[in-house]
Amino acid sequence: MKKIAVLLALLAIGFASTAAFAYEPWGIGIYTGTKESFDYAVPGATLGSKVGKATCKTILGIVNWGDCSVKAAMKDGRMSRVTSADWEKHFVLIYGEKTLTVYGN
Repeated sequence: MKKIAVLLALLAIGFASTAAFAYEPWGIGIYTGTKESFDYAVPGATLGSKVGKATCKTILGIVNWGDCSVKAAMKDGRMSRVTSADWEKHFVLIYGEKTLTVYGN
């Protein structure tokens, strides 16, 4: 019984900590799987021939790690110019990942 109470307390803390960031679907609900625009695009530019990705991870929204910056994604895709970017987010029970995908040359 004590283990269940501790687990429920941890889940409550995780949900409460993510409620402050309601625009981010991190840890809200049992499962999240979304793709969305990063609100970054160069007018009139094509997607580009290169793709780079950078990922951050979380446990209950309490423990977070990784580098999901534009710079890290550019380095992964070996590009010098970004023309567009998208976010992809997945969260299952207590573990989540957020990946930034950049397109460019």
